[in-house]
Amino acid sequence: LLLFSTIANATNHVAASIEEANHWLNDSKPNDTITLKDGVYKNAIIKFTNNNIVFIAQHLGQVFFEENSTLNFAGENIRVEGFVWQNGGKDLNTKAVIEFKNGSNVSNHSTLINCAIQDYNTTDLNTDNKWVSIFGQYNMVTQCLFKSKFNRGATLVVWLDGKTEAHHTITYNYFLDRQNGPNADNGLESMRIGDSKTSFTPAHCVVALNRFEQCDGEIEIISNKSCNNSYLHNSFVNCNGGLTLRHGNNCLVDGNFFDGSDKPKSYGIRFIGEGHIAINNYFYQLHGAPSEAFRAPVTILNGLVNTPLNGYYQVRRAVIANNVFVNCTTPNIRVGAFSKREGMTVAPDTITIKNNLFVDDAGMAGEIYQELAPVDHLYISGNKIIGKYLKANNKGFALTVTLDSKFDRYNKITDGKNYLIYSHQNKEANKNHAIGANWVELSLTNTLKKNKFTVVTFQMVGPIFNR
Repeated sequence: LLLFSTIANATNHVAASIEEANHWLNDSKPNDTITLKDGVYKNAIIKFTNNNIVFIAQHLGQVFFEENSTLNFAGENIRVEGFVWQNGGKDLNTKAVIEFKNGSNVSNHSTLINCAIQDYNTTDLNTDNKWVSIFGQYNMVTQCLFKSKFNRGATLVVWLDGKTEAHHTITYNYFLDRQNGPNADNGLESMRIGDSKTSFTPAHCVVALNRFEQCDGEIEIISNKSCNNSYLHNSFVNCNGGLTLRHGNNCLVDGNFFDGSDKPKSYGIRFIGEGHIAINNYFYQLHGAPSEAFRAPVTILNGLVNTPLNGYYQVRRAVIANNVFVNCTTPNIRVGAFSKREGMTVAPDTITIKNNLFVDDAGMAGEIYQELAPVDHLYISGNKIIGKYLKANNKGFALTVTLDSKFDRYNKITDGKNYLIYSHQNKEANKNHAIGANWVELSLTNTLKKNKFTVVTFQMVGPIFNR
């Protein structure tokens, strides 16, 4: 039975089966809506190519796709909303759950919103598949939940063709409980943008206001593998990992919140490549520095001699400025980190570390800064340390206050005379417009300009039917 109503030249087709849905999704006209009735649909294979249509659940969160259900869509200005994938995925093998692609056609200017994928893992946890694969240009993934991915394969991947700027926006999503089911070393990221083959492509993607919680799949929660991306005001909470600028150049990491919650391998940002900037970030209770060379709150790596595309490029022209480090295990900044890999000896060049604040009221001890390789053109200045047992081991770090500081965890820090040392409103502006994405949605820009960083709570992210 097909039900429809027409309003202002737009038709709402109500489908009661996957067959009906596929029919209308492929044959409807611009501005039409295809509504799938509430219920459970097993082994639903949905594929369509169309333009300017909406595919929506009858009631948000009340249409469930189970067993080996997948979605492929392509075209211009498509909106997909309100669906839940659960109780399945076992026999998907390497197939993605959702792809912004159908055959050789890709999606552009399209949106996935208010959807959830939960515990949708392959039987063999070593099988590599993705939950969301984004192709095309100017697409958006927003207000979605990605929970309990255990098998190999990054949860969400942006795929690049090596020549086209992607300009995707990924906002207000909840990445929860990403675990390492096969006990593998890599391929278990929560997000990856690009790959080594396309790593010199300017992707211009914006990742903002997402929450990553209990993401313990591997060392890289986010793996940046392209150029000119912006990571803005995301929160990483209780994760054994961090944000890695693995390949590519000229990325901006601004206003993010990292709370290790005493996870032993938690860290913040790892630098590889050229031109990256980290400003206005808040690093709290990160304790990975003693366990591994790559897990200090901020880690700048050595490069690899004659590196291949999938190796380690030299870090050059990196800026770490106006960030706040609170109760993190020392060192808080490690420069020149390297692995046992032969030839990883190319020291960083042109590094600026300025106007950062290091605070401890939990009894942390040790030197704030560690330099494992001699750096050419190293500029360190204006960094302040508050902590009885912390050590200022470089002339660019000053132990300014040790007693009587008043510490309001996120908003401000004052000294014994109530003089303001730090304020949440004290932002460092990115004045180098060649760094990061060259376009950010205006409403997002207005939201982000209010504060130095954002603590993204679980009430702020994911589908509205889960809040």
